[in-house]
Amino acid sequence: MDQMNPMNQMNRMQMIKAKIDSLPEGGVSASNHYWCVTCKKFFVLDKPQCPYMSGMCVNTPIAVENLAPESTEALEKFGLFYPKISQRILSSIIHDRYEETGRQLAQIYLDFLKEWKFDISQQQPLQTVKSFIILLTGCETAQRINEKSITFVLMDAAKIWGKGTIKEILKGSLAYLKEVLNINHVLGLDFIDILGEKEVGKYYCAKCGMLFEFGMRRDSVTCPLMSQKCMFDPRHIDNTDFSQDSLLKQLEITPDIYRRFIRGVAQGPVPSETISGILKEWKITDRQDEFAKRLV
Repeated sequence: MDQMNPMNQMNRMQMIKAKIDSLPEGGVSASNHYWCVTCKKFFVLDKPQCPYMSGMCVNTPIAVENLAPESTEALEKFGLFYPKISQRILSSIIHDRYEETGRQLAQIYLDFLKEWKFDISQQQPLQTVKSFIILLTGCETAQRINEKSITFVLMDAAKIWGKGTIKEILKGSLAYLKEVLNINHVLGLDFIDILGEKEVGKYYCAKCGMLFEFGMRRDSVTCPLMSQKCMFDPRHIDNTDFSQDSLLKQLEITPDIYRRFIRGVAQGPVPSETISGILKEWKITDRQDEFAKRLV
């Protein structure tokens, strides 16, 4: 078949690249803030070029000044699929004043949305709250809604957080967001464990260089961001080699919402042993200072 012929495949790729080069360039962001309407990722970049599939992606990242992001739902990908390193750090440094801390985190989130040109008045309040919960916790989240209340159900929260701790933190967050977003329903929380003792999967894509963490461990998975278009399957990190530069790059170009969370609630320096212990799970054993700078 034609698709199995390396020469034909190479010619096709060259044709695609030539077509991409002939298309109009994207607009430059004065703040270096970009988002992609197709893969729904957000980036901090020097120029409007896809940082993962440069030269082959038909889209250009969109400057937030030229077109505001559509929905906070796209932010959920950070919490659902990106490595849960920052959430683990957060869970390790919050020891008291949980409700007050929750309000602080919600304020940081809304300030972040404003900077990234999200128009809260145009967003659905329920979606905005759900996106915050997923971003902060790293947990899949369901909703049970009736005429009086909305209950957010966090899945496998104990993989990252103490359930009592995150419940008290989110109690403060939800009280604040309910007030700011003018939500009439009573907001509540519940928890369900789906994976139990099963290991969460950590994956690396050799094509785009991204790392992911989600679901039950498997040898390989379908791309969680571009499942209908990506032809490459991320593999578990035990089954593939990757440069730690890949993780450094991902941390560098991902919007700094997690650094804001950590800096906003940390009551002192984050212990280096906390960061190094979490990074070892990702097979990162040196250049700890570089990672700490990007994380906290």
